[in-house]
Amino acid sequence: MLKFLLALSVSALLVAPVQATDIYPVTKACTPGKAHCERWSEEFKKALALAQKGDHAGQQTVAFCLSTGCHGAIAVDRVASCSWHLLILDSGAATVLDRSNLRNTCRPMTPAQKDEARALAGELVRKIYQRELAPGDQM
Repeated sequence: MLKFLLALSVSALLVAPVQATDIYPVTKACTPGKAHCERWSEEFKKALALAQKGDHAGQQTVAFCLSTGCHGAIAVDRVASCSWHLLILDSGAATVLDRSNLRNTCRPMTPAQKDEARALAGELVRKIYQRELAPGDQM
């Protein structure tokens, strides 16, 4: 069932990126006894709620978990991670580390993946900051 939901979520990303910000990212079911996974799953839920309100640290956590999986608690999605890194750079609160994380996450992607990440970042910026993503290519 989890694989089906994951496939459904990924297909929704490909079909309707505007709606993807509401249904994505996907948390995974942790194996009982995996304390790191359970802790990160809870931390991620808190961070996502803060990130959607414009919290810089929450946005960093969401981007990190999407690129690493946070001990198996989150489905890895480099495109979504890249889009959050783009949002962080556009927020005005970016640090040198944020710029480095963006390069490390986004540069290895294909041009099509980068385009998808830019589109998703644009939707995130509109949803969170009620404005357009600043033009420019930090990747």
